[in-house]
Amino acid sequence: MPHRNLVTWNCMISGYVRNYMIVQALRIFDVMPSKNIVSWTALLTGYCKLGRLDEARVLFNKIPEKNVVCWNSMISGCMKKGDITSARLLFDEMPMRNNTSWAIMIQGYLQHKLVPQARALFDRAPVRATAIYNAFLSGYVELGRYKDAEELYAQMAEKNLVSWNTMITCYSRSGRMGSAKLLFEGIPEKDTISWTALIRGYLQNGDIDPAKRLFEQMPVRDVMAWNTMIGGLVQHGMIEDAMHLFDEMPQRDVVSWNTILQAHVRQGDTAKACSFFDRMPCKSETSWNTLISGCRSEEALVMFRQMLREGFSPDQVTFAVVISVCASLVALGWGRMLHLYAWRAGYEHDHTLVMSSLISMYSSCGLLGDANQVFKCVLKHDTISWNAMIAAYAYHGFAAEAFELFEEMIRAGFIPDNVTFLGLLSACAHRGLVDAGCRYFIRMHKDWKLIPRPQHFSCVVDLLGRSGMMNQAHDLVNRMTMVDNDNDDDGHAAAQANNNNAWETLLSACKFHGNLELGQVAAQRVLQAQPLDGGMYIILANIYAAKGMWQDATSIRALMRARGVKKETGCSWIEVNGRMHSFMSNDKSHQSFDQLYQHLDNLSIIMEEGNM
Repeated sequence: MPHRNLVTWNCMISGYVRNYMIVQALRIFDVMPSKNIVSWTALLTGYCKLGRLDEARVLFNKIPEKNVVCWNSMISGCMKKGDITSARLLFDEMPMRNNTSWAIMIQGYLQHKLVPQARALFDRAPVRATAIYNAFLSGYVELGRYKDAEELYAQMAEKNLVSWNTMITCYSRSGRMGSAKLLFEGIPEKDTISWTALIRGYLQNGDIDPAKRLFEQMPVRDVMAWNTMIGGLVQHGMIEDAMHLFDEMPQRDVVSWNTILQAHVRQGDTAKACSFFDRMPCKSETSWNTLISGCRSEEALVMFRQMLREGFSPDQVTFAVVISVCASLVALGWGRMLHLYAWRAGYEHDHTLVMSSLISMYSSCGLLGDANQVFKCVLKHDTISWNAMIAAYAYHGFAAEAFELFEEMIRAGFIPDNVTFLGLLSACAHRGLVDAGCRYFIRMHKDWKLIPRPQHFSCVVDLLGRSGMMNQAHDLVNRMTMVDNDNDDDGHAAAQANNNNAWETLLSACKFHGNLELGQVAAQRVLQAQPLDGGMYIILANIYAAKGMWQDATSIRALMRARGVKKETGCSWIEVNGRMHSFMSNDKSHQSFDQLYQHLDNLSIIMEEGNM
């Protein structure tokens, strides 16, 4: 560009910020020959949008003359980050407020479920402007308080397009698409948000065809409308249709690219996801998080390092995903390094998503004491953090401690969910506590109105199977088909997978207790659903062999060969000096193969001599 002025520089910063490209925005900001309040505010907004509050505070304090937009951006950033106290202090310090200031505070309180504080501020507002009503209305909808939203909407003396669009969302989320459509048709001058809200409603309610028709009828489609339609198709597993729409888009933003990236990840095609990721013209933290979440084991750690090298800052989602990978790999060295990194980045104490991942990681690495220490460091617990610690106790067989922590959770006023009871039932299964397990299974619905999911049934099947109560376990597996699961495709697939898992659990129990008759029934059900699962053939063959039925055992192995079924090769891994080493069964490819096997031979000799 031959001639640049302040407006063009600011446009570049704003463009990068809109696409979540804060690194590039900062580079432009740093080389600007001169800056005005628009420049400062644009960069500040970028930091706040990404939740990088510490950097936002530093920048905010440097702004020479702050206007109301700067104050509002900073308050909004604090609210998004969950720092409600700082948001309120800033609000109280503001030299001058506008309607947006009041609206941000009210909506922020509601986002954090602080309805009394929101109401008190609403009552204090000097003018009951429509914008302030809309903030309260939107907050009610986000909280799922649809009846309250309708009552507030009825009280509004003046309504505008924002009010109507919010109510379309309200009706859609409560499944009242007829009311949403009626309101939409009555809007005198619709904008793209009106059209998009109704399209999103149809998609959320599984009405794909009406959503498609409405999308085709849109007079003007902005990038948000395209992204909404594409995202809805991806959520419903219609990947090809989503790709087709993506190719038709006149212009794309980073959300468009991220949505298709997510589609590849959902399909489990890591190679295609990586290839698509490399094609992306612009990336955000969300792009990296999506790709990392779809990577397998060490690949995720490699991508995390690449993310840092390219100047992106991990957020709490990144840390949670990568720490979870460390847990699955039992990579303690990496886990400790990430713990330190998260602490330095400020993601400790009051970020329960990160803290809960750390609890699970230390538990998986066998360090229950460290997991407990992390739990005690959490300043603001939520159900997720309680669940993580209960699961940690369960994993290590500390059932009594898990039960006590559950009671402490209830006394603290937290409401248990399905994950809580999964941890409790797992604790019972590990210790063979049949009576306690049955009590918790009953309490789920009786005390907390929670409907047991297939995972809970599987856990109780495991408990009964380990305790030799095979007939009761069989009866429970049969009852699982009566569980009313989600109606969407993902819910059905998950239910089917968990149902199969229950039959696998029963089959393993049959092997342990030598129950041939029931083992044959369980094997038949498993192999109907998973005909290529080599492990299940092996278990059934071993049951026959344990009974001396060698011909039947041989027949099962012959059937495996005829069907081309192979048992998945066993794999182990270990972390040494920050590097992951993996080994397959009968593996001879490792560079230190000769050394390793020599050590194993020496250990075998020591063990045979009774010295170990």
